[in-house]
Amino acid sequence: MKIIRIIAFAALGLAKLVLLAYLCLKAYRIRMHAITTFGHVIHEFDPWFNYRATEYLAEHGWSKFFKWYDYMSWYPIGRPIGTTIYPGMQFVSVWIWEAAKFIPDTKYVIPKHIVSQIPKWMLFYLPNKGKLLAFGPMSLNDVCCLVPAWFGALATFLTFLLASELSESTSVGLFAAAVMSVIPAHIMRSVGGGFDNEAVAVSAFVLVLLLWVRSIRTPSSWFFGVFAGLAYVAAAATWGGYIFINNMIGLHALFLVGFGKYNTGVYRAFTLYFIIGTWGAMLVPVIGWAPLRSVEQMPSLLVFGGYQLIEMCDVYRRRYGKDISPLRFCFLRVLVWCAAGA
Repeated sequence: MKIIRIIAFAALGLAKLVLLAYLCLKAYRIRMHAITTFGHVIHEFDPWFNYRATEYLAEHGWSKFFKWYDYMSWYPIGRPIGTTIYPGMQFVSVWIWEAAKFIPDTKYVIPKHIVSQIPKWMLFYLPNKGKLLAFGPMSLNDVCCLVPAWFGALATFLTFLLASELSESTSVGLFAAAVMSVIPAHIMRSVGGGFDNEAVAVSAFVLVLLLWVRSIRTPSSWFFGVFAGLAYVAAAATWGGYIFINNMIGLHALFLVGFGKYNTGVYRAFTLYFIIGTWGAMLVPVIGWAPLRSVEQMPSLLVFGGYQLIEMCDVYRRRYGKDISPLRFCFLRVLVWCAAGA
């Protein structure tokens, strides 16, 4: 019976893995419809502007990019691109383009007798319908056209991980991934050729939430807060919607206190996330000092300050007041909060 149970679990795990791969591939194929139909074409106004900025970055480097004043935008006034753009998507695209240069130019024609053995429905999912496998360097235009579709599939995979982490069920994760792969609100922002910020930002946002949730799984998993902070930096560099994610995590951290889930691990995770994320976001020119000045971002900042006060009281109790009664400890917290508010 034990062997049968192991075989059954292995088969179920393999089936879920295949289904996840299918969902990611399906998400990619759906977003490739425009490219399959019309070729590698950048469409819409904002994607064209983003592509032009990516071209400048690839040609002149990041130093000149952040000092670039473009007289061809908002003519005749012009626009300082480096200090008014969220550059994350441009940097990712250039990095992928540079990495692709190291791929040897390879073309392999699959023999007809092998293609004939593959089911017709499966050929649809193979590159060039299974007739030709081609690898090699790509043009910057092709990379920028494909980035939204690539990150659409990545967002599907990350949604699976996030839902699985929250529910402790891979079945729930697969359902969430299925929704993410076909939901119109995400497809319209990650279609191939639609080279816009949201295409990359959504994946970054899901990654931030995933790493934050992972960092508070147990009191000893707080170090994932470092990676959550780094992911938040990437999200902030990509799209202005980073404010929503920052406030959502701050609100969640506040609710953890209200529901009695606060502990030193949660404190360390949120503190690391906030310090690393805020410091990194402030390095993005278009953001600057906004995380410490903007009213929109005050909720997360206030929660961060509150966490420091709560932990200060807990440290005092652990070191000097182990025998202090709950009532007196409550008065201590009230006194500390009143002093901080004054």
